[in-house]
Amino acid sequence: MIKAVATDVDGTITDDNFIISIEAIEAIRKLEGNGIKVILCSGNALCILKALSRYIGCTGPTVAENGGVVEYMGKIKILGERGLGRRAIDHLRLVYGDLIRESWSNPHRYVDAAIMRTIDYSKIVSEVSKFDGVKVIDSGFAYHILDRKVDKGVGLLEAIRWAGINKEEVAGVGDSMTDAELLRAARIRCVVANGDELIKREADYVSKSAFGKGFAEIAEAILSGKIGSP
Repeated sequence: MIKAVATDVDGTITDDNFIISIEAIEAIRKLEGNGIKVILCSGNALCILKALSRYIGCTGPTVAENGGVVEYMGKIKILGERGLGRRAIDHLRLVYGDLIRESWSNPHRYVDAAIMRTIDYSKIVSEVSKFDGVKVIDSGFAYHILDRKVDKGVGLLEAIRWAGINKEEVAGVGDSMTDAELLRAARIRCVVANGDELIKREADYVSKSAFGKGFAEIAEAILSGKIGSP
């Protein structure tokens, strides 16, 4: 039986312009109304995700900064090493100057540091690889630089342990390869129709609709027992 749905945000319950889907919000509230906790998992800063989670009605933990930070019931756990991303960005600024554009949310982040996609990904990776224990991931919206040891799967497993939920009771929903570890940490793996073709290969269920409408379709399939039943 599914007791929690862990979902990515950008591109999964929002469109390409970061606009959250009304259908997705309604689906989240329906899941919650049926006793299924919704866990937001994103590369975004915790302050953004926590506000979103509260106002759309999620009662599950919050997994922020690509798994580097977990929050539940007012308590925060930092899973990655602080400062790694910051040092890498300072180096990138020395190399590329003003071509490096940081996310406005970086001052509010603990582990993950984000920059805009203004330079070829391979060039960023080449420079960041000079730092031990650091990785770069491309969410399709930004480049995220963080501790190599953390990912959305690591964050989700810590979140559900904290909330007393078993992995076998979790469905994961995503759209990109940055969600691969999130889906692997869940029993049921769901991908919205606009998702990356590679991640779809690992899915138990791919929605017919894209973005938030696809999430709503997945939520309805869970509630109806079409997916996730024993």
